Amino acid sequence: MRQIDDVDVLKVMTNRFRMKLFSLLFRIGPVTVSELARRMDADPGQVSYHLRQMEPYGLIEDVPELARDSRERWVRASMGGFVVMDLKTPEARAAVRAWNSQWVIDQFERLRDFERTHMTLPEEWQDASFGGAHHLRLTSDELWQLAEQLNAVLQPWRERTKSRVESSEAPPDTRPVFIFYHAFPEEP
Repeated sequence: MRQIDDVDVLKVMTNRFRMKLFSLLFRIGPVTVSELARRMDADPGQVSYHLRQMEPYGLIEDVPELARDSRERWVRASMGGFVVMDLKTPEARAAVRAWNSQWVIDQFERLRDFERTHMTLPEEWQDASFGGAHHLRLTSDELWQLAEQLNAVLQPWRERTKSRVESSEAPPDTRPVFIFYHAFPEEP
């Protein structure tokens, strides 16, 4: 997990198209630009432009060894996700707010898409999917502890996913699985 402390990286990622592109790259692993364009329902030139915007910040990388010829470009997300550090300048705080806003919108759009189409999934995937909401009464220190514990639980699963994507040796019934959760204080 890469820690982002550069406001320019966040500015690049506040673009809705780039955020969706990065998310797709993270889910499917190495892929051609033409396949990305097909999955994004976009022009390959548009996809290439956004990839070029992300590349200088180390968000994506080329995978030339997979290309069959000089015209075919393969790319992948160059990290296993990232954590936004607390940036202090007003410009940085504005970029963090813009990125967070777009990130939350993306999460709920993905959940809405799942709810709209989940009945088309095989029954075992419908049964395995889950969600939940919990109301806790915690101190800020306890909330930090909860976050650390949840991340510790997910870490071995992140490593398993990363090794499967990098090796392309996943069991045949493997699918990308999206997990998101938010924990925040509310007014009493």
